[in-house]
Amino acid sequence: MNRIAHFLLIAFLSLVVASCSNSSEKGNKNEAANDPLLVEIKTLEEKAKNDSAFDRNTGLSLMHAYQTYYNKNGKDSLSLHYLFEAARVADALGKYQKSIDMLISYHDLINNNDKKAEAVFLVAFIYDAHLKDTKQAISFYNKVIEIYPKSQWAEQAKAALHLVEMSDEDLMKFLDEKNKKAS
Repeated sequence: MNRIAHFLLIAFLSLVVASCSNSSEKGNKNEAANDPLLVEIKTLEEKAKNDSAFDRNTGLSLMHAYQTYYNKNGKDSLSLHYLFEAARVADALGKYQKSIDMLISYHDLINNNDKKAEAVFLVAFIYDAHLKDTKQAISFYNKVIEIYPKSQWAEQAKAALHLVEMSDEDLMKFLDEKNKKAS
């Protein structure tokens, strides 16, 4: 794995673990004590949070538990949150198409425009960083900009569009130059 992809994976995994640590707290604590699936999710989130490295088996179990909760509980806010988390874990596990499919479903179901924009941005990012599908990446980055122009994700998409077609070598040069200017 090249250094940039490795850095992006580490950054992404940090976000997954950080969000996992708070996700069960959004639900009702009494409900969690009575629902074996919520207990399993909480246990797996804690394990993921405490592991020094992302454990593939824990990740697969957590993704499956999130999906199961979503499938059993309809489209309430906790179910949608778990659908989003399942997509993020799928991405971390290298299950990119699965992650894209879940992010698109999440986008179509969630009522919050900022979260919709984030989902589309993440789809673009997966196409860009992992699948190296420049055409799809550009298409989805442009969708963020066109559909959600006032979101923070539109700004991120604009910045990403400048980098999409750069080789790893060109990207490293660009980042080095940017760091020199910032110093």
